[in-house]
Amino acid sequence: MRPYRELLRRPGLVRWSVVRLITRFPAAAAPIMFVMLSKTQLGDYRTGAWMAAGCVATECVAAPLLGARLDGRPMLREARLALIVTAAALVSMAAGVSRLPTVVLVALAGLAGGAIAGLIGGMRTLLTRVLSEGDVRVALSWESVITDVVFAVSPALVTGLALGVDGRVPLLLAGAGAVVSALLLPGLPGIADTPESPPGQTHRTAGSARALLSAWPIYLTSASAMYLSATIEVAVAPLLEQHGLDIGWAGVVLSAFSIAAVAGGLLYGLRAWPGSYRAQSLVLLTTVVALVALAAVGSTVGLLALAAPLTLAGAAQAGLITARNLSLHEALPEHHHSAGNSLLYAGSCLGYGSSAAVIALFLSEGEATALVLISCLVTLGSAWLGAAAERVTASPDHRPRTGRTSSHTAR
Repeated sequence: MRPYRELLRRPGLVRWSVVRLITRFPAAAAPIMFVMLSKTQLGDYRTGAWMAAGCVATECVAAPLLGARLDGRPMLREARLALIVTAAALVSMAAGVSRLPTVVLVALAGLAGGAIAGLIGGMRTLLTRVLSEGDVRVALSWESVITDVVFAVSPALVTGLALGVDGRVPLLLAGAGAVVSALLLPGLPGIADTPESPPGQTHRTAGSARALLSAWPIYLTSASAMYLSATIEVAVAPLLEQHGLDIGWAGVVLSAFSIAAVAGGLLYGLRAWPGSYRAQSLVLLTTVVALVALAAVGSTVGLLALAAPLTLAGAAQAGLITARNLSLHEALPEHHHSAGNSLLYAGSCLGYGSSAAVIALFLSEGEATALVLISCLVTLGSAWLGAAAERVTASPDHRPRTGRTSSHTAR
């Protein structure tokens, strides 16, 4: 664990980690947070589902637009405004849930998600800007661990607070966290600095769009990975039920998946792995697909045959996410990192949302196994198609760095 200890000894990195942890909570908790708010305060799930949909849809649109803004100006003012708007929207929903019409609640949910969407990629870019190239792999692995921890803890925390205390408490907690993060921002290294523009460029051009879109296979990998992730989360309970197993085990299985993801993220960052980051992403995604398919088939045998492959898939998924982030980091010039990371996040949202919608539309009793296997084929096909297209269209003089890259001068 020495690489992580050395990373956190750097000035401002502990504070960055705290801010990253807090600012990830609203995005991770939003769906269950809005659903539980609606159930406890309004007596139905429908309004909460619409709020969650509005939040995710706005994130998809806002992330690349706000991320691009962060590439050309100091991040401090933009980030502070985003956090304040998010906090205000969350508190407004909590205070007015029983009085405001559904359309206003959905709009506020969209505002809360959209305002903070640019920070998902922006905070990652801020981290990599202040580190040497050789430290980026460990840093992005650490960020992946933080994200996995938040996603593992959020559902249980939100549900416990909503049912045990009050459905409005999770929103107030997330709003308070946004305010605390805004207060911590000035101490983050590099957050008040103006990003350097590339030589000869004083404004965004069509070339900027081409540069960002050139990384489309990486965005496709991100969407594919999250498509499969949503399939796992939504389909575990139906899989158990289809084969006569207690659906109460669904939470245990998903918790094992999340805990394994934390361990996998830590392991990935402890050493360099062979091959380029893009190759690693493809291999790890293929591994996750194979394990999920094995779990779907194994559910016909028993609980252990379902849980064991899914737990291993969680560990592989964490390495996949980090390798994907690293591949984007090396594919784009630094002055496009925030926009690129935000497009990556938008792709994740689209993949996750489309998978959840497909399962909701087509999942019927007794067909969970078949639907999961079809999702595995869709995921694998799209990822390998993107890789093949990238190889055909790649410039012959392009020489991507590999996962063994270990040192460069600090930026």
